Amino acid sequence: MTFTYRHGLWLILLFALTAIGTALFYEYVLNYQPCALCYEERLPYYALIAIAIIALASDRFIGKGLMIGLGILMFLGGLYGAYHAGIEWGFWPGPVSCTGAGLNISADVDLLALVSDVKIVPCDVANWRLFGISFAGYNALVSLLIVDVCAFSLLKNR
Repeated sequence: MTFTYRHGLWLILLFALTAIGTALFYEYVLNYQPCALCYEERLPYYALIAIAIIALASDRFIGKGLMIGLGILMFLGGLYGAYHAGIEWGFWPGPVSCTGAGLNISADVDLLALVSDVKIVPCDVANWRLFGISFAGYNALVSLLIVDVCAFSLLKNR
C-alpha cells in the first residue's frame, strides 16, 4: 500500500482534532483558563480542520498544493506556539495586553470595579506543564509534527 496525499490528510486531521480536543477538554472539563495567545494559537488548527474536511469530502483539492499550503499554515502556527512558549520561559517579553507589563494606571481609577467580572489569564505564566513543556510548547511540537506529515506526504508522492 502506498502512502497517498489522502492518507496524509487523514493523519493531519487526526492530529489537529486531537490537539484541539485536548485544549477544549482542559478548558471546559478541567477548567484551565487559556490566555489570549492560547486562543489565537488555535486558529491555524481550526482552519486546517475546515480545509481538511472540505478536501476529504470533495476529493478534488487533495494534492501537492494542499499539502504545501497546510504545511506553511502549521509552520507559522508552530512559530507562534514557540513565541508563546518563549514568553512563558521569560526569553522575551510578551504583549502588554496579556502580560501586564508597562501598565500605567492613575491612582484615581477604581481597579476592582474595572475587573470585578473579568478573569485575566496572563500570557507569561504557564498554568500547566508536562515534562517541563507547557501547552504552548506542545502546540509548537504538534504543529511541527503536522508539518512533518505534510513533508512526508510530498516526498512519498513525487
